[in-house]
Amino acid sequence: MKDTKVSSVGERALISRLSEIFKAPDGKEKGQEGVLIGAGSDDCAVLDLKGEDCLVVTTDMLHRTTDFPEEMTPWQMGWMSAAVNLSDIAAMGAEPTGVVMAIGMPADTGVAFVEELAKGMQACAEFCGTAVIGGDLDTHAELTITGTALGRVKKARSFFGAEQSQVTLSVLQDIQDLPEQLWRHSSRKSL
Repeated sequence: MKDTKVSSVGERALISRLSEIFKAPDGKEKGQEGVLIGAGSDDCAVLDLKGEDCLVVTTDMLHRTTDFPEEMTPWQMGWMSAAVNLSDIAAMGAEPTGVVMAIGMPADTGVAFVEELAKGMQACAEFCGTAVIGGDLDTHAELTITGTALGRVKKARSFFGAEQSQVTLSVLQDIQDLPEQLWRHSSRKSL
């Protein structure tokens, strides 16, 4: 498998292979006794906070050339970048506590473009009952946005077999309807 290319394996198979590297022989993540759900097990990691709650964490990366249609405005790209992360938090039945967004962009990107990205991210976060709480900026060959969302959930919640709350299901439905909402917002001109 030494010469196998990533493109021939596929994302899920590669995640499965990498997850095996991150696990200790007994199935626990190396050095992480508080990890209830770890690498590759689900869309989110779930960490024991030593009380009634767990911390739910997820991250997703999006690229201009592969993830954003040409017609998308910066605001829509920002919304989508936050939504892909916050939807994973909702899928775990967790309440979002914040999202951290990192933006890599070409050096000649307009400031107005970046401000519209940020406005879209924040609008999505507010829609989901949270906020953008930090992030990073850097120059990059193409627009690349990586988000990390955090949430809290009671230990007895969905990933332990209990049903997800009606609120969670409602949020998931709203997030599934986002493409239509995004395109309705397309009256904003691309910068």
